[in-house]
Amino acid sequence: MILFNTVMQNEKIAIVALVIIIVGALSVFLAATYGEDILNNLFQEEKTIELGDCADVNYIGKLVDGTVFDSSYTYPDNKTGGTPLNIFVTMNKSEAPPTEYPQYSSDLIEGFLEGLVGLKAGETATIGPIPPEKAYGANKLGIGDTFSTSNLAMVMNQTVEVIELTDESISLKWIGMEDLGNFTMPQMIIKNLSSLDQNEMVIYPPPYYLWENSSKIINIADETVEVKLTPTKGTNISETIQVVQYNDKIIFILPDATTVVLNDTSVTLTTSPEVGNNYTYSQDVGYEVINMTLTIESVVNDTINISILYEGEKTYQLSNKTLNFDRTYSMPRLYKDIPPMYQEYIFGQDIIRAGYSMHELAGKELIFEVTIENVYKTS
Repeated sequence: MILFNTVMQNEKIAIVALVIIIVGALSVFLAATYGEDILNNLFQEEKTIELGDCADVNYIGKLVDGTVFDSSYTYPDNKTGGTPLNIFVTMNKSEAPPTEYPQYSSDLIEGFLEGLVGLKAGETATIGPIPPEKAYGANKLGIGDTFSTSNLAMVMNQTVEVIELTDESISLKWIGMEDLGNFTMPQMIIKNLSSLDQNEMVIYPPPYYLWENSSKIINIADETVEVKLTPTKGTNISETIQVVQYNDKIIFILPDATTVVLNDTSVTLTTSPEVGNNYTYSQDVGYEVINMTLTIESVVNDTINISILYEGEKTYQLSNKTLNFDRTYSMPRLYKDIPPMYQEYIFGQDIIRAGYSMHELAGKELIFEVTIENVYKTS
């Protein structure tokens, strides 16, 4: 028969109870301060990065010859200073990080993200060499390369050739338009994005676009392309209201009240609405469609006074009754000196689709020395 020491047994029970109280209190404090996920991470025996996890990573990026091109450290030589990179480890760029980790990003090269999978918290490792196609692209864009884009003469698809390329700018030339045939004229054309004057940045050509597939190239010069318009409609030009601004004039194209007069050299649009007529005008502003009611208030000589009712508020807009423009127009072939700040936005994805990259490290194999500071098991 085994006899228990009741005094010792009571002491053990008290110690165990005290430990439970301390651990419970600590858990409540940590959960309240850092969120419940930290508890899951604290009591993981081994935290290995998997797809869907988040991690804090310090890194030194090098070329294969050892040249350092980037680092999270302020002083890469002795690995001091700086801030670890907050990484959401996923191959799906459209996937959002867990809600508890909004600052964590997957906007990193594919080879780097792949190399993190399987590494453990506290581990230092080398990722690479990463081939160019899993880094910043295999083919760096250069002079003579071509790609297609619809964002230079919006929204007309053009094939352009790189004629100048520096760190400060890129210049492009429209090519391959000899067999274009009839096309719809763009509404806006890039002119000089290096200018600080908004009026110099873009060109607004005459409204040939009101007639789809009615413009045709009649002459190609080194820097310009001459276009001629042959309108296909003389009445009911548009089934919806369109607001046209050309030079210093504004004219409202109304479905039942706008006609065209054509001669060998020019086009004249004339809008003749009845006073009191109402029209519904819809405008897509990107995040919503705005619906307005337009009323013809008066017509005096060449001026039409139009009231615009939107959400109970009424404003007024003057419209010209007539608009005259030439049947021929010279479109630019050259898009000169486009600064880097616009390149990615305007045609960055077009360059990628053509198999090129504009990144300075395109065509390079890369190596990363990484230290996994923390792993958060969110997968």
